[in-house]
Amino acid sequence: MRIDLSNKVIVITGGAGDLGSAMALQFAQAGACVAINYHRNEKVAKNLLSRISEFSERCCIVYADVTNNDDVYAMYKIVMKKYGRVDVLINNAGRNNDGYTTLMSEKQWSSVITTNLTGTFLCSRVFSKAMIRDKRGKIINIASLKGQLGSEGQANYAASKAGIIGFSKSLAKELGPEGVSVNVVCPGYIKTNLNSGSIKKREIAENMSAMSVEYSKKDFENFMLFLASDMIKGVSGQVYNIDSRIM
Repeated sequence: MRIDLSNKVIVITGGAGDLGSAMALQFAQAGACVAINYHRNEKVAKNLLSRISEFSERCCIVYADVTNNDDVYAMYKIVMKKYGRVDVLINNAGRNNDGYTTLMSEKQWSSVITTNLTGTFLCSRVFSKAMIRDKRGKIINIASLKGQLGSEGQANYAASKAGIIGFSKSLAKELGPEGVSVNVVCPGYIKTNLNSGSIKKREIAENMSAMSVEYSKKDFENFMLFLASDMIKGVSGQVYNIDSRIM
């Protein structure tokens, strides 16, 4: 079954990262106009744009630090000027800065909370304006299974992802009457640049999982394609665990 996203405008924050670039490629192949947000690595973003433009010529890259409201608003204006609307916002930008709580500095704590949680808030607040105007749209927030299970040495990361879940459920209640859905996707273990150096994390995930983690990235990509499409319209406030761990 082919999912058609022709001419849908999809904004992905952290779009130049591992998961963001995988989504951008999938969406472009399905015909979407993808706006890829980047912060630090313009070269990677440009390379990604070159790849996905083969499938969809109306894609673009947009600089913004999602923790800075002025940057977020500037990104919003660029997207609106180019496309005139936003069909799907995917809050994917994130970071980690691990350490045990007893040894964690305030800077370690706040850097993760600000990027992951406050960034999701700022982007949702601004981009939902266009969705409310049009009485339609989707916000998909990327959290993590760790926001539900907790994670040793990652209290800041787990707290930020748990916060995204609570924020999303609240926002879903606020925006539902405006025709806008808000849902959360919690990937399990997916090998990315954030965790590529940790064999232990993969071993823990494998030991807890009912099925192999081998397909986790492709499962995530396929599910995001489905959730962003018109094949699902009336679901909001839900948390989807893309993982085989049974809680």
